[in-house]
Amino acid sequence: MMNISDPKYREQLRDLPSGYLLDLLVDCESIDQPSIYWVLEERGVTREEIDQARQRRSNRNWPRPHKLWAIARWMTLVNTLIVTCFNLMTLYRLLHTDHPFRGPILFLTIGFLGIGFVVGYKMTIHLYQGDKSTLYCGFPIPVGYVNLESGEEIRLERPTVLLRISLNALAGVSLALFPLMFLYTMLD
Repeated sequence: MMNISDPKYREQLRDLPSGYLLDLLVDCESIDQPSIYWVLEERGVTREEIDQARQRRSNRNWPRPHKLWAIARWMTLVNTLIVTCFNLMTLYRLLHTDHPFRGPILFLTIGFLGIGFVVGYKMTIHLYQGDKSTLYCGFPIPVGYVNLESGEEIRLERPTVLLRISLNALAGVSLALFPLMFLYTMLD
């Protein structure tokens, strides 16, 4: 365990949002609780308010935020797989037909691909609590991690990061193309 006087640890805790710090107090018994109290008090939160927020979080009926994020991640991955199959089949049908809207739909597909890459990029830089003591960067597939207990960044190998970024981009492209492919299916 690190102590409050460690300036690097203090800076790492200061970078974390108050909600994550409160979740750490509730979820992790081994965390340096005085340091977290100190950082929260530095932000103007009184010890009584911290204890009340901690009590509320521990008594909630809803699942912890990291469990909700895990469910959302898996649902997004499953939906991406289904939507990608649908998009590919629909695009194949579109390319092999003489539909009167074929040209405009193919032109719009290129625009939607660009929008999908932007959505994928935004998903790649999204931060959320992946488990009790880890902050994830990248949704639905994390491309980076921060240990909330120590505040240290966990780096992955470059090829792994690039593969994960491309999978997040695929998720963004699939979700952005779906409305257009669904519209074509309804017109057909």
